[in-house]
Amino acid sequence: MEQVLDVFKLLNIDYNLIRHPAIFCRADEYKVKDIKFDGEVCKNLFLKDKKTNQFYLVSLPANKRADLKKISDGIKSHRLSFGNEKELWEKLHIKPGSVSVLNVIGAPDTDVTFVLDKNIMSYERVSFHPNDNTASVTFNPENIIKIMEKYNKNYMFLEVEE
Repeated sequence: MEQVLDVFKLLNIDYNLIRHPAIFCRADEYKVKDIKFDGEVCKNLFLKDKKTNQFYLVSLPANKRADLKKISDGIKSHRLSFGNEKELWEKLHIKPGSVSVLNVIGAPDTDVTFVLDKNIMSYERVSFHPNDNTASVTFNPENIIKIMEKYNKNYMFLEVEE
């Protein structure tokens, strides 16, 4: 988490940090139901193309259904499946529950392609785990581009239909 906050300071990104109980998946939302997030909460999927072994980290608004077939079609991939814990560690140096577009900060040499739902950019502020699932950081989504460009990372925007 400190590494993410250091990069935010370096890039002059205004943010709010919210500490909360560990969140591993959507089913854990009850743990934070009384917490006021000042941005659109986003979910993140660590996916693998079964044919090419290319990995993707897909970020979309938490309330949006993640249709792997539509995502696969949108990124012109073959059949997608979820990456496992070992692959997640090897590619992003992160444990399950902490997957986030901000993982690029802790794994600058990763070959994972970051895929962002276009809708994320329409919000005033978005909320992601800062490589730690016991906190969320909210900030203007335009800063995602600033972060990706700092690390020269492959990223793309995708209209994920519901």
